Amino acid sequence: MTGRWSLILLVAANLLPLAGVFLWDWDVFFLLLLFWCENVIIGLFGIARLVVASTNDEIREGLFLPLFFLVHYGGFMFGHFMVLFGMYSGHMEDLGSNPQPEDYYRLVLDNLSWVAIAALFVSHGWSFVENYMGRNEHERLSPMQAMALPYKRMAITHIALILGGFFLIEKGQPLAGLVILVLLKIALDVTFHRREHRQLNQVPSA
Repeated sequence: MTGRWSLILLVAANLLPLAGVFLWDWDVFFLLLLFWCENVIIGLFGIARLVVASTNDEIREGLFLPLFFLVHYGGFMFGHFMVLFGMYSGHMEDLGSNPQPEDYYRLVLDNLSWVAIAALFVSHGWSFVENYMGRNEHERLSPMQAMALPYKRMAITHIALILGGFFLIEKGQPLAGLVILVLLKIALDVTFHRREHRQLNQVPSA
């Protein structure tokens, strides 16, 4: 059984994008962009998992794998970021004919809520402390297994969300559809969160 508070915070943090839809006029692009920011947060705690999962007998993995993960995951996230802009070319027009990297960052900073991003950080941070450390999940994972965790959860979730985003674009992004997209994200997150931690607590200590 996973920690109760980590699950509660996960749902609460994922409800905040509804405020973006109702109060800040977020469209599909900004919802997916917020979820991209969450992937960055997941990557940061992925590095923390790798460091903790390494032991004194695994110095090579302890030094190499976090750096490898940073480069590999970082490249993947950059590609994902550019795909989002390419999918929703209307926002590219807001940046002008020859956008610079700082223009992309400005669009993110001007439109996304730091409250929503901070809530996602707190949610994943609490889960790291409550489950990964408090429930000794780090003792059940090798560094290679810890490195694979962020990819497993992210891939299926964001493929589903991107496909859902395409569908909503075709339908004119109705408000009900945006709400359903957020609820889909919550359902997927809860499912993978519970499955991941249930499996980790069934694996014998390494």
